[in-house]
Amino acid sequence: MKDKKKPDTPEEELPQEEEVILDPLVEELKSKNDQLLRLAAEFDNFRKRSQKEKDEAFLNAKASVLKAFLPVLDNFERAMLESAEGDCSPQAYRKGVEMILAQLAGVFTAQGAETYGEAGEPFDPTIHNAVTHCENPELGENVIAEVYTRGCRMKERVIREAVVGVAN
Repeated sequence: MKDKKKPDTPEEELPQEEEVILDPLVEELKSKNDQLLRLAAEFDNFRKRSQKEKDEAFLNAKASVLKAFLPVLDNFERAMLESAEGDCSPQAYRKGVEMILAQLAGVFTAQGAETYGEAGEPFDPTIHNAVTHCENPELGENVIAEVYTRGCRMKERVIREAVVGVAN
């Protein structure tokens, strides 16, 4: 058996048989490398496009919510202008503010939000934040006695915990 000697310098050429074997392998390697580069570029484009779509969806959602609040803002501005001109009585002003409050609550409801946290409800530490504790024999144990700030949630997601005082 004859030992095959590796070429010592690049000028020495491989025997004809090895060239025939290596040529298809080199071509296949180039092809696979090209495929890999194309796949990496395609994935990068997909990632950029997905991020752009996500950002666009977020902006659309924010714009939709802000658009729902614009009529409420308009009514507050009208109320401020009319009260500054002195054209309305305190009773009319109060009625106007109550109407705006109802309109604002309607916007929240339309967006799928609901408020919670009323006095007399049972205290739940997962959705309520107790800041005070009082003794009240009329209320049961772990019952909300006072509501400082009502909570807000969308479906099962708590947006803001209710800040409450708990009895007993």
